[in-house]
Amino acid sequence: MPRREFFYAPPAQIVNDQIELTGDEHTHCAKVLRKVVGDQLTVVDGEGHAFDGEIHAVEKQRTVIRILNRREAVGEPKARLTLAQALPKSNRFDWLVEKGTEIGISEFIPLRCERSETTANASKCKRWRRLALAAMKQSCRSVLPIIESEKSFLEICSAASKFDFALLAEEGSVSVLDELEKYRGKNALGLVIVGPEGGFSETELQAAANSGIQFFSLGRRRLRAETAGLVAATVVLSTLDEL
Repeated sequence: MPRREFFYAPPAQIVNDQIELTGDEHTHCAKVLRKVVGDQLTVVDGEGHAFDGEIHAVEKQRTVIRILNRREAVGEPKARLTLAQALPKSNRFDWLVEKGTEIGISEFIPLRCERSETTANASKCKRWRRLALAAMKQSCRSVLPIIESEKSFLEICSAASKFDFALLAEEGSVSVLDELEKYRGKNALGLVIVGPEGGFSETELQAAANSGIQFFSLGRRRLRAETAGLVAATVVLSTLDEL
């Protein structure tokens, strides 16, 4: 199948064999890309469904698409990986959300640690959701990653038992990635935790160990926080054969 442009429509705009693109998606389709009746494209609903279709009408406020084919889990890894990441300075978390979405992260949790230097707010979360949406379409995924509200480190520790595996990136630790082999090709739920550039406190490390979270190393070089988050997710997804 030839490569098509990916667009987004929420499930409410997908009825029977027809899809409506409105707002920014309609503008991008009709006015920026100048798509016309008969052009073919793909629309994803952010919930794992992809619809290959043909433009039926281009109107002032909407583009109407006739569905030709439906596909499931397009561009999606079987494993659902959550990245709990302490916020780096400036807007570097923007970059992490964009690139993390491209490689297959399913959920991002802004993490508040003892040594965190910045915090999340509603405005930032809204921006990150927009970035995730754009990256989902660009990378031909069909599931829109979840951007959670900010969580404390202890909240993440309390939730760790809900995952099939929970890992914390800590300098000087050993590799535990061989233990992930049993999840290769399976619908596993995974959690990766990455701290601030100042590192985790001893209290946080002890809380993580008490919660059954395993520590693992990202190598011999010290990485910036956002780099560590992307590298950690890449290593885990690669180990699970999801890249």
